[in-house]
Amino acid sequence: MEDNTGFQEGQPNTLRGESLEGEERVLRNPWMFAIRLACSVLIFTLLASGVWSAPREPGGESPPPGVHVIGDGIIIPGKRIGPLHLNMDLREILQVMGSGFRRDEFPEHNLILYEWRREGVWVSLYRDSQRLRLISVFGTGGYRTDRGVRLLDRIDKAIATYGNGYRRYDYPEDRIAILRYHDLGLQFAFVQSPKNLLNGRIFQIGVFKPGDLPPIKQPRQ
Repeated sequence: MEDNTGFQEGQPNTLRGESLEGEERVLRNPWMFAIRLACSVLIFTLLASGVWSAPREPGGESPPPGVHVIGDGIIIPGKRIGPLHLNMDLREILQVMGSGFRRDEFPEHNLILYEWRREGVWVSLYRDSQRLRLISVFGTGGYRTDRGVRLLDRIDKAIATYGNGYRRYDYPEDRIAILRYHDLGLQFAFVQSPKNLLNGRIFQIGVFKPGDLPPIKQPRQ
């Protein structure tokens, strides 16, 4: 099945044999995924008006990402999100998640990214070793940490819950920021734009094995 970008679900990001120019070159930048999410969270405000709660007509727009929560939806730092555990390999993850994914490779960053949009799940691996790097969730789903921090909560709640032992990465050019708790294996990405109604709210939560996890893109100093 092909999405509106011209990609085939479950296939690498190759635009039907076209060269890596223009739009595809942009799409191969992994940071564009974060930017895309920061923009797409604007549609989440539609939930408040009940737009997405109405039944969808055949051929109508699909619901926002993350409405199909996997497993219990619990995020345990350094261990798992729902049925996805950090000690799994790719084969085991695919057995749990099934098809319908989008797969993108970023050789310059030694990264492979799998996205299940309906479930609001990202899984990233190191390209050379196929070793799992990060499991994260995004969108409007009912995912929550074992201490009650949810998607679209304010980042202040995450700090009040998990303390100040984080490392912060600011990306003002992209209007987002990341708090990463390296000792816990937990990160929160949030909107950082005063003009955005969702300013200061979490749009992504991820888990990784505790320890140093360098960012893909270095923040501005």
